[in-house]
Amino acid sequence: MRNTLFLLCAFALVVFNACKKPTDLQADGLLPQEDVLNANQTDTASIVSYIVREDTLSTDELSACLLGSYSDETFGRTVASFATQFVLSGASPSFPETFEVDSVILSVAYTGYSYGSKGDGYLSVRELSAALPKSAGFNSSYDAPVLNENLLENPLQTFQFKPKTYFFGAQDSLAPQLRIPLKTSLGTRLLHPADSTVLDSDENFQASFKGLKVEAASSSMGVVALDLTNINSKITVYYRFDNGGLADTTFYEFPVTSDCGRYSQLQHFYQFAEQPELQSLNTADTLANQSQLFLQAGAGTKIKLELPNLLDLQMSAGRIVNRAELIVPFDVDLRYAPSSQIFIFYQNNEGNLVALPDQFSGTIGGGVEAANKRYRLNITQYIQKVISGELENAPLFIVSGAAGVSVNRTIIHGPEFSEDNFQNLRLVITYSN
Repeated sequence: MRNTLFLLCAFALVVFNACKKPTDLQADGLLPQEDVLNANQTDTASIVSYIVREDTLSTDELSACLLGSYSDETFGRTVASFATQFVLSGASPSFPETFEVDSVILSVAYTGYSYGSKGDGYLSVRELSAALPKSAGFNSSYDAPVLNENLLENPLQTFQFKPKTYFFGAQDSLAPQLRIPLKTSLGTRLLHPADSTVLDSDENFQASFKGLKVEAASSSMGVVALDLTNINSKITVYYRFDNGGLADTTFYEFPVTSDCGRYSQLQHFYQFAEQPELQSLNTADTLANQSQLFLQAGAGTKIKLELPNLLDLQMSAGRIVNRAELIVPFDVDLRYAPSSQIFIFYQNNEGNLVALPDQFSGTIGGGVEAANKRYRLNITQYIQKVISGELENAPLFIVSGAAGVSVNRTIIHGPEFSEDNFQNLRLVITYSN
């Protein structure tokens, strides 16, 4: 019995061989001074880390849709497209029997978000061939079926995203928006459908005209976020007609509203990445890596962590975790901003990702600390529940915040990134007996 206890204690000392007072580990004020007394701290708990490719991500009915493409040497190529329905701007509109369409403009409001270097690139606009109902729940991998015809007025036109530049029209200035000229034949068909009942209601209209899909080519033009429910997001048909012998010019709008189905399709081509680990994600979903970890929003990659020796803290009955913080350092690249927020989940017995109890207390953190080149996640309640037996010691997953409306990528330092442990991903546990 004594030998068994001795072996257990010796094993614990090996695993947590850096147990010191919090002040000795320069804990950056993790605990108030009164809590430091009679406490111990370790930052050498074993961590096994993996890079995991995301399966899919729900991207319908979000605050923004993404469009564009960019490439970087580390992560390869990312391409974003979107599809949306439209509605009538008024029930049962009437138009002259004879008219001529001057122009058709698809305008989409920018949110201000952009990622990657912006350059000239090609777009295509095609009509959906299948319904895009709001209730369907589309995800990032869905490839909405389209008709063959490219509806761009000039298929060879290039576009450059200008998410912070106001558009100056003939009479007024308009908020930053992407304006895409479409074929006038589309305007004629929208205003004068073969079946006049198409214009009786939004339901009839969407059954006839199912919407548009806007796709980006693979050229590096950057990725932008677009607010499809903004008042400036719409199809505008400009037309003229004979009004009692006088030429009259007017327009009609088909807006996007919150009742319209809409989603982003997001694609990542890791075969173009210089990192062998990311290249391998084309054939494997999960790769172990202790040195560098790659995190990418927009249904890209997430990080899996295992804490195999965490339960060794159970050795002392009544042991209390005063604080447990996961320190997540990252590389700084001035060309590509890291994710502004990260989240952490644990995997339950059904294989689903579940928020940690710390998330509900509002103290979990996870915001980017640009000056310190790191994130910090307070997972105290979760660690306490694991060592007390209330929760299983399950895998943890780190994901990017704003994952459905951004494509930010971050290079995370793994548990064995450097000989200097302060440069590594690590779990700092402060506990008392």
